[in-house]
Parts: sequence; C-alpha cells; structure tokens
Amino acid sequence: MAQEGTGARLAVDRVSDGAFVGWCSLNSWNPDYRSASLGYCYYEAAWGHGYATEAARALLRWAFDTLDLNRVQAEVDTRNEASARVLEKLGFVREGTLREECVVNGEVSDTWIYGLIRREWLPSSEPVPGDQGV
Repeated sequence: MAQEGTGARLAVDRVSDGAFVGWCSLNSWNPDYRSASLGYCYYEAAWGHGYATEAARALLRWAFDTLDLNRVQAEVDTRNEASARVLEKLGFVREGTLREECVVNGEVSDTWIYGLIRREWLPSSEPVPGDQGV
C-alpha cells in the first residue's frame, strides 16, 4: 500500500515480549480529498487489552499531523460491538449503516460507518485505561 501511495499497514507488537498481536492500517488514502480509512485486526488473545485503541491513536496522530488529513473513516460489522467501542473511544461518530453490506462466514451482516473529522480529533497522550502498551 505504501509503495502504491494508497495507505500504510503497521505491525503491532507487544512491548513486554515483542510478540506480534495484530495490525493497524490506513487505506483508501486520497491526498486530494485529504481522507483515508482506518482498519485493524488483532489475534483474539490480544482483544480487550487496549492494543487496538493505542495503535489506532498513534496512526490517527500521524494521519492528522503528518499527512494533514481532514477525515478518517472506519467500517465495523454491526455484530462487533467491541470494535465499535474502540472507535468511539477515539472520537469517531457513527454516521450510518450499510445494510447487508458483507457476508462473513456465510452470514449476511450490516456494517456501521464511522467518521472522525480533523477539527473533532482530540489527540490524547494519556493512556487509555486497560492499555498494556504496544
């Protein structure tokens, strides 16, 4: 993605032992529109430890401060409430629902669309409660 200029995917390693726990990315990067989409995926054993929030916060800081983006969007399967909470902790606002937008393991599901606008971004340097450090 970085070579094509469409985004960047970062490996997320746990500080305590260097173990790879997942990834966080900016994709669909459009410099003309100053927008991109945020995505992340973590091993189930890493869920609930704050890794997604911490890594996404760092990537958002880069997106707004270095890339000068105005908007970052994220999409979440409506059954994944934990992922929706991560986005809401970061300041994303749920903007709508795409009905029957995806099929996961043979099951049709809706997708929530979240957006974060530069002027609403509050880059906190404070750790999120429960973060173990990435």
